[in-house]
Amino acid sequence: MGMVGNLRQWWSDRRAERAFWTLSSDERAALARDIGVSEQTLGHLITRGSQAGPELPRLLQALSLDPAQVKRQHATLLRSMSMTCSTCAAVRECRRDLDAGCASRTFRSYCPNAREIEGLDQERWQNREMLISRAGRRRAPESLVKAAP
Repeated sequence: MGMVGNLRQWWSDRRAERAFWTLSSDERAALARDIGVSEQTLGHLITRGSQAGPELPRLLQALSLDPAQVKRQHATLLRSMSMTCSTCAAVRECRRDLDAGCASRTFRSYCPNAREIEGLDQERWQNREMLISRAGRRRAPESLVKAAP
């Protein structure tokens, strides 16, 4: 996105923020309930605007995890992780490490989603080992047949 696009997005974010804060407290609480977050979290998300949470898919990709596959297999977990990411205090450090290409080595020291991400990574490796094991078992009879005189 170019400078004009960035300016438009910033302006749109500010309009949305102003509109949110002009709602009554009851309306903000109802909106937060409707989307399943606290009013405080919703306010924080609105304040961050469209820049809230783009780090999570980048971090997953840096760890060779497919965000689309994670969403298909663990939609509820990914939503929870996205909310955590969107309200994270370490966003600048995370963005810096992602831009520098070192986030896969450093995220554990500051990321509130580190345990969940490590669990996804562990699950991926377990699934990979299971597939390799299954493939090996399917080939075993063929190799025995070829080895026979």
